[in-house]
Amino acid sequence: MVNIIQKSFGLNLKVLHIMGLYSYGKSSIFLKVRAYTLYFTLLVLTTVLIIVKILLAKSSNNLEANLMFTYVADCGSFFFKLLPFLRNSDKIKGCINFFGQKNFAPKTYHERKILDECVWVCRRNSIVYFYGVLLVNIGWNFPVLFVKGRKLPLRLWLPYDPSSTIVNYYFTFVYIAAVIATIYNSYSGTIMDPLIGGLAYHATAQLKILKHNLEHLDKHLAHKLSKRNEHIIEFRCVQKHLESCIDHHKNILWFIDEYEDCFSWSIFCQFAGSMFAVCFCYISLTLVPLNSLEALTYFVLAFNLSFQILFYCHYGTLLYEENNDLSNAIYMGPWYKSC
Repeated sequence: MVNIIQKSFGLNLKVLHIMGLYSYGKSSIFLKVRAYTLYFTLLVLTTVLIIVKILLAKSSNNLEANLMFTYVADCGSFFFKLLPFLRNSDKIKGCINFFGQKNFAPKTYHERKILDECVWVCRRNSIVYFYGVLLVNIGWNFPVLFVKGRKLPLRLWLPYDPSSTIVNYYFTFVYIAAVIATIYNSYSGTIMDPLIGGLAYHATAQLKILKHNLEHLDKHLAHKLSKRNEHIIEFRCVQKHLESCIDHHKNILWFIDEYEDCFSWSIFCQFAGSMFAVCFCYISLTLVPLNSLEALTYFVLAFNLSFQILFYCHYGTLLYEENNDLSNAIYMGPWYKSC
């Protein structure tokens, strides 16, 4: 049976697995080698070549410069954002799959309804964001094929001019390599954002379940009594259920500590990179006609960059508010019957 984590983030985990950043089974040397090879060749090397090109350029078009600054700002943050997935993959895998354990499976219709809504929201966010990034890649990589002259989707420093007829047969290879690098950089650094934000929403869903259980101890008690023929002392049954709620709360708190330890650095890097990338992207929007394909590409890119931050802000706020409401649920529940 597929657990709720696989239902929620199946698409995200498949993409991360292709890039070597997530393992379905035990982490292998081959997966590590693949992850580091793609990281250094497609992310680090590409960004370094762009920076060298910018530094050595004698004159530059403002639009192209802003576009490359946007790319460097975003991908520069990915240098550090991906490091936890490379260095602590097993620990992050445990954190991702924590709520997929059997003890978090829904036991009542109300719990199933809460988790089904959570799974739907996470799947929706992942699918919408996946195709949003795909649209940005199409708008970034393919319009250069229809402009006059030979141009690459990235302004890379190369030891030769790719538009030169002498090395014309190199252009196709370099273009394909640049497209692959763009796709890797865009998905490796962004597909984890719906995942990380969605995990916070799963913690929120668990707090909703806990809050409901605390507020309706009597209903749980009646449910248990109706299924048993032997007499059960009421306060002992309520006390036992409260102990179960306490264990549930401890597990949620443990997850939050692990979540912060695993992803706080990645979240900080994303905020820092997006702050600069969004600014450069909106500057680029002022340099092109608003009815052009370039304007649409920059608008979608700025929207995606802003959406990356929204995942953390929105679902982090929901988690914070749900945790604050927990004390009210404890007070409103029939806790006095356990005394």
